[in-house]
Amino acid sequence: MLAWTEAEAGEIVQAMLACERDFARSRQFEQRNALETMRGWIRNNATAYLRALTAARAAIPASFAALDGAPATPQLLRFYAALARAGTNQQMFNAANQAAGQVQGEPQGHARALLAAVRDLPQAEIGPAVAETANARAAAMRGAVRDALIAEIGRLPVNAQSLAELASAPQSMRQHFAGALDPSDFTAIDRAIGERRAAIGTEAERQITAEIAALPADESGFVAIDRVADERLLRLLPEPNAAKVRDAASAQRKKTADALFGSFQQALARLPATQEGLDAIDGELRPSLAAWPASAAEHRSRFQEAVEARRTTILAAVNRAESGAMRGRVYQGGGVELEFLDRTRVVMKMGGGQAVAGTYTEERDGRVIVTMNNQALVLAREGRTLTGGPVSLRRTK
Repeated sequence: MLAWTEAEAGEIVQAMLACERDFARSRQFEQRNALETMRGWIRNNATAYLRALTAARAAIPASFAALDGAPATPQLLRFYAALARAGTNQQMFNAANQAAGQVQGEPQGHARALLAAVRDLPQAEIGPAVAETANARAAAMRGAVRDALIAEIGRLPVNAQSLAELASAPQSMRQHFAGALDPSDFTAIDRAIGERRAAIGTEAERQITAEIAALPADESGFVAIDRVADERLLRLLPEPNAAKVRDAASAQRKKTADALFGSFQQALARLPATQEGLDAIDGELRPSLAAWPASAAEHRSRFQEAVEARRTTILAAVNRAESGAMRGRVYQGGGVELEFLDRTRVVMKMGGGQAVAGTYTEERDGRVIVTMNNQALVLAREGRTLTGGPVSLRRTK
């Protein structure tokens, strides 16, 4: 049937109609009905298919001819490579259809027309009419496309996005151009990827280390160093370049710490040996040091040692000034007031005017044990403060 023309199919339909009439006159209705069914199928299906087949056989060379002048692009190469396998099975045809949709501009229409014609060809005709030509065209443009991809890689700018793209490029290229490029093409592309990654890494190293060296050696320096020498970026760099950036960052941290330490010691020395000095250490200096980034931990220790040494000195002075009996003293904090009435009695005042009476004892180690309602609260004396668990009371009288 595939050798018929549409006109021949029409002649067959007329001949079958004449036979049907002969069967009817001889009352051979079973044969007449079977022939009528066959004639209807030929008229409704075979004729339409033969019309489409004739159009497809003409459209394929015409579409190929229309694509003759199309530039060699990665999208067109992928289309030709997929088209050569389109007659294998439905999955391959779908891949060719997807590739046709990625072809840019006017060639996309010719690619879609070509693929639509392939759908109407018999399996035996796809190879000679389509696959051979598609393979030949893919082979002809493969080198140009490879060179264009290599040139595009060479133009990638010096930034983190380029490094991320280059890191995944070998795998993505193989996924994207499977069947379209040869192993030798991928080898050349891999070489270009490595060369560009090395070039970007060298330039990025130069830029980052220069930026690190220009950072001010002040309190904001540690955070600024981490921002410039971001580990997420360094993981994208070739390891030799990343190592040099880390060395530059480490040197700048030391420079910053050295620059800060002298003035920090002077500031500690100026703190008064009073409760105010302790408050400055506990409320400002300790939290400030704790907020340093983890990358500066090796430099933080000497600052913390200096703080704790100065705090010990100040606390000793305040403790000496605060030594003595508790009677007559008043401590407040957290909505609570403790008033030590005499050598043993104490009263706790809370919001709303509520007051609770109790007793207390002073231990030799400086602790004060307050007992109220058969419950004991152990408070430690530290300067002008009494502390015990979550309770912290400051002397007001």
